[in-house]
Amino acid sequence: MDAPNYTIELQTQKVRQRLNADQIKLWLPPYTDTADGKQGQGNIPEELCVKYSNDLNIPAADIREILEHLRQHALQKLAERDQFQKTGKAVLKIKATGLRENKERISQIETVEISLTSTGCDLRQMLAEKLGLPAHHLKMICRGQVVSMTKSLQEQNVKHGSQLMCLYLSVSEAEAAQKEEEVMQMMNTRQAAELLSSKVEKDDYDVDIQIADQSGRPLKLPPEERKALTLAMTMHEKGRVAIKKKEITKALLLLLEADKEFRKCGANILNAVDNYAVLCLDIVWCYLCLQNIEELPDADQRLRSSEDCFVRSYGANLERLAAVKGESGTQLALYMKLHLLQGIVAFHHHRITEANVLLRKAEEELKRLQIDENQLSQMMVMGFSEREGRLGLRATNGDMTKAIQHIIEKRKEKEEIEKKVKKERRQKKIQRDLGKTASGAKVDMSLYENLISMGYGRGAAAAALKQTNNDLNQALEVLQLHPELLNLPDPEKKSVDITDDMIAQVVGMGFDTIMASRALQLVKGDVQKAIEELIQKGGILPPTPEESSPSSSDSSPSEAGPSHRSSEEEDKAIKELVSDLPEDEEDYLDLTLQEEAQYLEEYLAKVNSVLSTNT
Repeated sequence: MDAPNYTIELQTQKVRQRLNADQIKLWLPPYTDTADGKQGQGNIPEELCVKYSNDLNIPAADIREILEHLRQHALQKLAERDQFQKTGKAVLKIKATGLRENKERISQIETVEISLTSTGCDLRQMLAEKLGLPAHHLKMICRGQVVSMTKSLQEQNVKHGSQLMCLYLSVSEAEAAQKEEEVMQMMNTRQAAELLSSKVEKDDYDVDIQIADQSGRPLKLPPEERKALTLAMTMHEKGRVAIKKKEITKALLLLLEADKEFRKCGANILNAVDNYAVLCLDIVWCYLCLQNIEELPDADQRLRSSEDCFVRSYGANLERLAAVKGESGTQLALYMKLHLLQGIVAFHHHRITEANVLLRKAEEELKRLQIDENQLSQMMVMGFSEREGRLGLRATNGDMTKAIQHIIEKRKEKEEIEKKVKKERRQKKIQRDLGKTASGAKVDMSLYENLISMGYGRGAAAAALKQTNNDLNQALEVLQLHPELLNLPDPEKKSVDITDDMIAQVVGMGFDTIMASRALQLVKGDVQKAIEELIQKGGILPPTPEESSPSSSDSSPSEAGPSHRSSEEEDKAIKELVSDLPEDEEDYLDLTLQEEAQYLEEYLAKVNSVLSTNT
């Protein structure tokens, strides 16, 4: 937006505010010569133009032009409202964005008249005809939600006068198929994320996706909330990966899916983590990259949500974070991005003074976040990663010696947390193997380990605790009265990795590959025992429990879907899902801030231009 156009918008905003304050209704007499305000010529008094010119420091000719523009705009809105009341057809304003086949950027605003009982598919088709674009490559967003193709507009809170955003997902005929595949990949991503969250709920997973507080400690959550947060955070991470790849349209769709899941979580849970605040920042960042920051009213609200969360988590000046972690330099990057986006939104909402203050604050924070590239290079030569070096230098205000010590401490802290998490995960697996007590409760792992430390076998310890409902004294008495329990086998299921070499040895004796794998699983990887087992059973073994779970065997072919995949398919889906996710929990703080610096420079120039015009 160039300065002259913005100056006109700013002047119009000032005049509109003054009209509201003076309770002047331009669509009524004496300003419009018909009482109903539907038609008629304008009659703007000269004295009103002169008064506003003197009060607002705007030329009288410009005032008259602005007043007439606002009068006609009001009449148009009244006509549209009357039409909606009579015909039921709502007027929607839709801004399309994307790239055409010739790489030309789409920035087109269309007005559509449609019944709110129509589906999202109906609206998309109508819009596609207006834009001259293929309908199946359009995605529409209203009030921060992706418009569903199957539901009515009314069901999705689309109202008369709503503003929508339309994303065009392809740039040429050759790339159309690829973009379509990306949309399908997004759908599959959601299915795989749901599968992962289900496994998280059962603690049946090997993927290290942790839900932790600001100190990095895992949160103890009820299974359902843990499942919902895992799904939301996974979709968020996939969206952030897409942002890094500059796939902004795909990123925005993934982030809005994450937003939908986060909204299902309780406020007390969201207050304990900063994930939702970062998600809101990322969504508004996508709006900015798609040049739609001024078209979406929810950008302002999302940034307020981010700020509230950051203040609760870190303190207004990061003091709470410094007390918890001993440093605050890395999180300052989030505040810088927040203030930058708040300043840009304020600029587009014509709050120039506020925009100037926020952008100047972002400028100061950016200066504090700048690091010496020579120092970063030296740290990388020492064996530290670029991410570790950047975050370490920011955390210690550029002190290289302290940064190295900070990185070493962070590594140790991470190792301790990982050890604790692995131990808890292993104990949960053992607890499942042990089964339930007579009352249906889980075996108490601390009592189980106490009995083992006293010299009792694992089978005996488990049996005694199950019989006595986790009563240690009674369990000891049972073990003394029933020595036969001391001979019970170990109830813990030991997992063994079956290698291709093991399978090849068994197959080499003339057995089927699948049967060889089953036999090796049965005998915990002992090749000789596997061969003997197959010889005794005539080379045929039934499926293992992992191959034929109750959920899959009980379902009919018509019910088959993502939740009824085989174990191998599930593992493959999850691996594909997390293949490009960052391994470090502080990856979201590792911002180079290069693009942010460019936007900051651009909008500071715009603000300075407007301020100089007004002086």
